[in-house]
Amino acid sequence: MKNYIKIGYEVIDGRMFLDLGTNQESVGYVETLSVVSGALAMVIRMAAENGPKNEGEVMSSVIDYLESEFVNPDSFKDLKVKR
Repeated sequence: MKNYIKIGYEVIDGRMFLDLGTNQESVGYVETLSVVSGALAMVIRMAAENGPKNEGEVMSSVIDYLESEFVNPDSFKDLKVKR
């Protein structure tokens, strides 16, 4: 049986709310990070192949976004982890 991590999202008042789900009872953070990072790399490559930017430019915009999320003290302040 394949395992999956499903990412649902909803935009409310300009904020994105994420919901990570799985078909397993529990998935560790390291495994989740590996899967999501691999998916991100795949999407970066797809965006570069199908858009006006090359991989380096797409990767740079992703890094800028990640930096803005971690610098902003309000990012993820309402994070809830359900196990």
